[in-house]
Amino acid sequence: MAWSWRVSERGRGQAGLLLAGLLCLVAGSAVAQSVDESPDVRVIVDVSGSMRTNDPDQLAASALELLVLLLPDGTAAGVWTFGERVDSPLPLGEVDAGRRADATALRPALVEYQRYTDIEAALRKAAEAPANGWRHLVLLTDGVIDLPPARGAKPEVDDASRRTLLEELAPALAARGVVVHAIAFSDAADLALVERLSRSTGGLPALITSPESLLSAFADIVERIFPADRVPLVEGRFSIEPGVEAFSALLFHDPDARPLMLVAPDGTRYDARNPPPGANWQMDPRFDLLRVPDPASGKWRLEGEISGDSRIGVRGAVSLQLTPLPAVVHPELTLPLVAWLARGAEPWSAAPEDLAISVDLLDADGTVQMEVQLQRQGERFVGELTVPELSGAARLRLHAEGQGIVRQRYLAINVQPLLSLLPGAEQGQGLDGQAGLRSLGERFHTDLATGSDGEAMPDSAADRFIDFIHDLPAYAAALWRDSRPWLERRGAAFAGDPRHWAVAGLVILTLLSLLLWRHRRVPRRRIHREDPHV
Repeated sequence: MAWSWRVSERGRGQAGLLLAGLLCLVAGSAVAQSVDESPDVRVIVDVSGSMRTNDPDQLAASALELLVLLLPDGTAAGVWTFGERVDSPLPLGEVDAGRRADATALRPALVEYQRYTDIEAALRKAAEAPANGWRHLVLLTDGVIDLPPARGAKPEVDDASRRTLLEELAPALAARGVVVHAIAFSDAADLALVERLSRSTGGLPALITSPESLLSAFADIVERIFPADRVPLVEGRFSIEPGVEAFSALLFHDPDARPLMLVAPDGTRYDARNPPPGANWQMDPRFDLLRVPDPASGKWRLEGEISGDSRIGVRGAVSLQLTPLPAVVHPELTLPLVAWLARGAEPWSAAPEDLAISVDLLDADGTVQMEVQLQRQGERFVGELTVPELSGAARLRLHAEGQGIVRQRYLAINVQPLLSLLPGAEQGQGLDGQAGLRSLGERFHTDLATGSDGEAMPDSAADRFIDFIHDLPAYAAALWRDSRPWLERRGAAFAGDPRHWAVAGLVILTLLSLLLWRHRRVPRRRIHREDPHV
């Protein structure tokens, strides 16, 4: 996919072109294996002793139960726990009713706390089982790599494991089709590791700032793996149009909130003890999950207090589609957008004439930072969105509406400064959007002898650049995986039209002519020679 930077400053533009060129060179060889569209999900939960303090209410268990509830039937899923050792309380298997019950029974295993934290071993163990599709590892940790002293002198042994994880294991995982969505459960976590590990494998990084944000992060990851349509939920009200086969309501709320009530278009009232016919209503202290088959068309409403991140998903013959986009983006990166309504697996040729599709970029607070109206081109709608100057968690909201049909899709992303691609700028600045990013020159002089807080000297700017070059293959692999379907479609269309080859040839000849002209125009430097003298 043709990601590009639009910059006004010459130096930044050249840096963007350099990065784009390097990515193009390595992307073709970074991913060699062919995979199908049947990803599996493997959850890796930190059970080190610090989780006793950071998760007293066992929110990790609630998030795990929510994730298993949201996964489609037949998905391969499993759970691993880690501290000093790695255990598998729920081995990899297909999700069904029995599997969901097993996941609910895992709470005791998540409080068998251990003393140390071996993140590298946990990732290796969870990723080793083969798969038929992309493997998505969801890593939840609240700390840093902390190995037993018996493994070697500290902190050298911890630092060595961290380097191996980021410089060897992460690129190898990306090349094998393994995506790591890393979640930092507290500020004490290694935010830079979480950010870089996710970015280099194509995953979504997240920093948890509240109990609700953990559940929302898990739901966002599921929606990235298994995209689903939504309808707008405004002040507890939503509309179901004719033809919708089922809807699901994921409703977040406080633990002490009153039980929720669902009111149908005809005024019939339902609750968890008396759900709609054929519906399944599951309750948790922090969320309700309701699935309603064959719902009546019309306006529905919810009574009770729910959070703003609650959502209504719908399933029907018509769906909203969007070409793949990366999980981590950078300011001034231009994202090409191609969207369409599909009926079955094909674009809907009879889509409403008045159909309009727009894309909004929302920040972590839900405020619209950028809005784009896509332009219709046949059965598809196209446009582009330039990422504004912001940092941290964000969402893309795709909205389609026409002749009574309304569909939405949300895509969680993380915006990180372009300089964060130099992994030595390890401040975790892309996760929470709070930490500032000083210039590399300022950091180089300030930290020449010691760190800014008097600690040991950090990696030099040269070291960070070398790490950045080392990470390019893994980063390109993630971009290649996300963009490959779009590139294949565009390549097929290009090859089938002789006009495209003519244009490409003309562009190449023009570029070669400009380079030759510039070469001839560059004056030769005269060398002034002096004879030696005494």
